[in-house]
Amino acid sequence: MKSLHNAVWLYLGSEARNAEEIAALLDWCERGSVGKIIVYLSLDGRHAETVPERVALLAEAAASRNIEVHGMVSTLHQRVGSRDQLLLNDKACYCVDAHGISTYDEPICGHGYVLDPGHPDVKATIPAKCAELLRQFPGLSGIHLDFIRYYHYDSRLEIDTKSAGHWIGLPKAGQPIRLETADGVRTTYFIDEARNAYNDPPIGDKLVLSRSYRYCFCDDCLNGFERHSGIAIPRTPGDTASISRWLLDRHPAEWAEYRASLITSLVGSIRQALRDVRADAKLSAAVWYNAPYGNELRGEPFLPESEYECFGQKWWEWAERGYVDFVCPMDYWMKPGSFAGIVEGQIRKAAGRVPVYAGLLKTAEYDIGQEQFEEYVRRAGDSGADGICLFHYGSWKQLL
Repeated sequence: MKSLHNAVWLYLGSEARNAEEIAALLDWCERGSVGKIIVYLSLDGRHAETVPERVALLAEAAASRNIEVHGMVSTLHQRVGSRDQLLLNDKACYCVDAHGISTYDEPICGHGYVLDPGHPDVKATIPAKCAELLRQFPGLSGIHLDFIRYYHYDSRLEIDTKSAGHWIGLPKAGQPIRLETADGVRTTYFIDEARNAYNDPPIGDKLVLSRSYRYCFCDDCLNGFERHSGIAIPRTPGDTASISRWLLDRHPAEWAEYRASLITSLVGSIRQALRDVRADAKLSAAVWYNAPYGNELRGEPFLPESEYECFGQKWWEWAERGYVDFVCPMDYWMKPGSFAGIVEGQIRKAAGRVPVYAGLLKTAEYDIGQEQFEEYVRRAGDSGADGICLFHYGSWKQLL
């Protein structure tokens, strides 16, 4: 492997709370050849009272050991408990899915709001907030962009309705069904297929529900696509589902390029905003590896180019334009052999323009032992990666 200089993501909740824990973290970094600590910060600048002091102590101590500290932000995805905590409160700033449902009205899992990278307020606010973090935390070497992508997932539920009886009447294909938990989290699904054995007596068979979390199909984005591509969209007011099907079926390449252009433009604006504060500030990004999540765990094939087609991340163009200084692909939930193949593809895309730190995840659901870790490291090195990006310190600190 090239001189292995790894990176690690750090959440401040129960880590690096004082000088002793910071020293332990930095000792761990030196043992693991970790040269970059990527610490989560709130994009809106609202932090617990102790955070500025802790980050300052961490940055100062890390600099004495030649370790960089970068501030990580959740760029386009906001996870909040209520709307009054949102970065922007205008509904028009939030993405609309393939059914016409805005994340402002129906946040993902009840608390996930997805900003529209093409909205003028988003394009102005995100770079300004990133620049402000550099001023607020002068010890940072740069800003790391997490969630610099669209949300993407196709959700499908199959329900055994044999004993459903007279539950909601006779469901029909195309009808919406709203699922709601006791604490008020609501999610709308749409009936793909409804099979009944008999109506009277009420003996069912199977109900198939689906939801396409693909973005953004708001009027502004549709108008922007027409200007960008020169393609006129046949529209029926209020029928977002038909419009999205038409676009994804007839013009998937043009749609993917348009969405990626919006993300790329936003990354470029953030780059310039950081330079305006400090010329040597670095910009980096966490980039996706494949879709859907966890293919190999489900026995499904990988989808080449899906980080671009599904998530709007044409990150190799960011590197070519000089927008980013390094990338950390989130190469999660893969066996070492598949991991190596994915990393090789990423190295080809980077084309030597920026360092690539292959992301490795360790959780209770996807555990990695010492022997496995060493194999991942070897595979990453053989594939040409500059290092490993460990997600996250709390998960890895006992192993390494």
